[in-house]
Amino acid sequence: MHHPLELDISHAVADHAVDGDATSVRLAQELIAHGTPPWRRTEFDPGHFTASGFVLSPDRQALLLIHHAKLDRWLQPGGHFEPSDESVAYAARREITEETGLSDLRETGAGIVRIDAHPIPARGAEPAHTHIDLGVGFIAGSDEVAAVEEVLDARWVPFDRLSDFDVDDAVLRGVTAVLKTMAIRQDG
Repeated sequence: MHHPLELDISHAVADHAVDGDATSVRLAQELIAHGTPPWRRTEFDPGHFTASGFVLSPDRQALLLIHHAKLDRWLQPGGHFEPSDESVAYAARREITEETGLSDLRETGAGIVRIDAHPIPARGAEPAHTHIDLGVGFIAGSDEVAAVEEVLDARWVPFDRLSDFDVDDAVLRGVTAVLKTMAIRQDG
């Protein structure tokens, strides 16, 4: 019997409109077809899925970023799936709350907004592997955030200042996707 999360991941990837990194989408599809539980953090060959949240401020003028302690980088909040997670969105929401304390979140209603495959170097007993991150869009109901687990800082960053935080293309693609989704929802 498959874990319900496997079915949700499979549907989320299948429903994702390829708009950006086609290689990451292909790797996501291959991981699903691989046959191992793709969400378990102990699956290293070839890797596993993670979940993250692209959280817009209540006024929709900024993105929530965290300064990740282990990676020493500014990223969107996110992390590994847990066996208790019911869906990709549930896992992303849990990670946001764990890392920033923010729990008043509303999904943008677009399913996953960005798929990003990136290599993870060997660390301790874990071999090098691939994380395939499934990004979900949210709008925060509050602007009260604080750095919590594995996070050195958490803050709202205006879109025009993202480059000051040296965010990578995967973060920028996620922001673009969420903003595009919001524009479509407002027009439609």
